[in-house]
Amino acid sequence: MPSSTIARSTAFQRFSISVVVCAVLLIWWGAATTTADAGMAFHDWPLSLGSVNPEGWLSYAIPFWEHSHRLLATLVGVLVLVQFCWSYIRSWKQALECLLVTIMLAMVFSAYVKAGAERVDPEIKAALMNRAYLLSLLPLAWLITGFFRSSWDFLTKCCGLALIMVTTQAIFGGLRVTEISDALAVVHGCFGQLFFCLLVLIALASRQSWATFGFTFSDRSKKWIRTSSALLFVSVVMQLIWGASMRHHHRYGLADEGLLLTQGQLIPPLDDGIIALMFLHKSTGFLLGFLILGIFLLTRSFGTLGAGKPSRRLSQTLLIMVVVQISLGLGVIASAKEFWVTNVHVLNGLGILAVSFVFAVRAIRSKTPTVAATAG
Repeated sequence: MPSSTIARSTAFQRFSISVVVCAVLLIWWGAATTTADAGMAFHDWPLSLGSVNPEGWLSYAIPFWEHSHRLLATLVGVLVLVQFCWSYIRSWKQALECLLVTIMLAMVFSAYVKAGAERVDPEIKAALMNRAYLLSLLPLAWLITGFFRSSWDFLTKCCGLALIMVTTQAIFGGLRVTEISDALAVVHGCFGQLFFCLLVLIALASRQSWATFGFTFSDRSKKWIRTSSALLFVSVVMQLIWGASMRHHHRYGLADEGLLLTQGQLIPPLDDGIIALMFLHKSTGFLLGFLILGIFLLTRSFGTLGAGKPSRRLSQTLLIMVVVQISLGLGVIASAKEFWVTNVHVLNGLGILAVSFVFAVRAIRSKTPTVAATAG
């Protein structure tokens, strides 16, 4: 089956969109788990209290958040595996390869389950976990080798990379629990959002209109749009890193309750790491707002004869979302991290990341009006 057939498959596109929706739910659930301080409800992994279905997990909030987060993560992992196989299989040989990879992943999961079930001897448990980590390298090595094969088309490479990332993300999640590491919790949270961007890219690349999925600007305007969109995406990622670091290194209360100022100052002393993170998160949030406003004005000035309408719509959406995000951030401080305000703040931040990523993808694929008309 040619790659163009897969890219234009309505069923595959709908499936890719459903994977994105499940990933949104998973990321929000992970954020809610952190807000509820339930991330370490169970000190073993991948089992919870040595069981796939721990007793009483539906009856109490803390175990409910954490165990359901693990179940959702497993679901997304299975969906990404199906997505990769769907994009990859074009012959019986490739079907056999996918079957072998699936068997390897099942063996890896069984090894982790066996290690998690050991609850008596810590040395045996550590040895079993190390064996599982080594076994994880087999399917990852096959995927990484295949990713660099010239025969894989763009969509298949994206799906293969998604499978690599979701496997790596699972390992990060396990290490975060077994090592009781806040640093790994930050890595786990940020890596998950980059994985989400890749799922969005797969959904975009499976569209029938992917060949023309780009802005239409003059050569001079394209340089400005591409540079500003790249700066925007990097800035949003950095802002998410500051936010994730705050959430995982400062769980109880707030380091400071000032809405605009921090410790009563515009630039507070930065010798305290928590205060420094809070200041960076607040200040870069406002700077991000000005950056998006600048991009909005830029797209309005560069749009000619309706060619810039898509960029104006996206930049306008970003402008609205960042105003909402700043308001929610102030609401988090004013409400002392109220559960729903905090979680909507995280979810809206994910939305800003997704829209800025789509904006950057379209900017990179920008064409001049003549080329766009020919492609259309």
